[in-house]
Amino acid sequence: MDPIIGHADVLRELRTLAAVDDPAHALLFAGPDGTGRVRLALEYARLLNCEGAPGDSQPCGACRSCRLIGERAHPDVVVVNPGDALCRPRANESGHEKHPQSRDIRICQVRGLIDLVSRYPFEARYRMVILDPADRMAREAANTLLKTLEEPPGHTIIALVTAAPETLIETIVSRCRRIDVRPVARAEIEAGLVGRGIAPDLAARVALECHGRPGKALTYATDPNLMGDRGRLLDRCRKITAAKTSERFTYAGDLAERFRRDRAPVLAELDTWEAFWEEQLRASAKGLGEASAAAVIEALEAITLVRADLLGMVMARPAFELMLLSFPRLTLAEPLEEELAAHG
Repeated sequence: MDPIIGHADVLRELRTLAAVDDPAHALLFAGPDGTGRVRLALEYARLLNCEGAPGDSQPCGACRSCRLIGERAHPDVVVVNPGDALCRPRANESGHEKHPQSRDIRICQVRGLIDLVSRYPFEARYRMVILDPADRMAREAANTLLKTLEEPPGHTIIALVTAAPETLIETIVSRCRRIDVRPVARAEIEAGLVGRGIAPDLAARVALECHGRPGKALTYATDPNLMGDRGRLLDRCRKITAAKTSERFTYAGDLAERFRRDRAPVLAELDTWEAFWEEQLRASAKGLGEASAAAVIEALEAITLVRADLLGMVMARPAFELMLLSFPRLTLAEPLEEELAAHG
């Protein structure tokens, strides 16, 4: 089974890059969360290290390298996330504490990365190091990585994965081959899920709900209850747009507090807000929307801005408040009597 759903254009580009004598050693996979950026980086690692496929063909999927990379168990393919991965204190940092709950990719991890890539791979032709998400690198860590990106070892590929490339320092971006990973067509996602044994009716629902993100689609297909959670979030979005300003501020405070404890669910909630306003934009285009297209576009731009602000370490509560004040006010429709009975 092909591990990638959609992205035929990106796969062609990666095959071309892997087939040359001097393949690209620094790649920037830029696109929304859930679109398959890490999977595409791993596919590049398979293309470079496959033992059974010649030239620019697809990886065989059966050799040791392909299998280990597909299982994310290859010793030369390393994913660095915020936390302790590759942490290497300085020689004089005897008191350096572990930081498994860190929200950032820290300079000690970048030092560990540099130490790792200075050595030859254990068994692969090319070692692959994936930084995900690269926008979580502190500025000091990013500057430390620059030298390695300028003169990468010939046996190492560094892949940066991000949903916010505009937050990376320009010197980092300029040293990478950028790969734009865009949402996938609904029909392709549906076909990919059916090909993986998902029932056609569920595949159709998932493809509609994931909004072009194959990774999200696979998650929904594994646990369809998550789509119900998303439906409840959409209902909450509708209530917030009809609420008073004071209630919006209360909600902003709730978002900020939850963001402080755990960012991932709040960022997922922003995805739901984006889907909510995209649906309003489609309704507006058909003449059925409550808000003008210009107001809805402003709301979508506010969500993009708050994501960038949060990555840029702006205080969360004022950022959320500004976003919510940018949202147009909608009317909360009263549910029909039979809908209330169905809820009961």
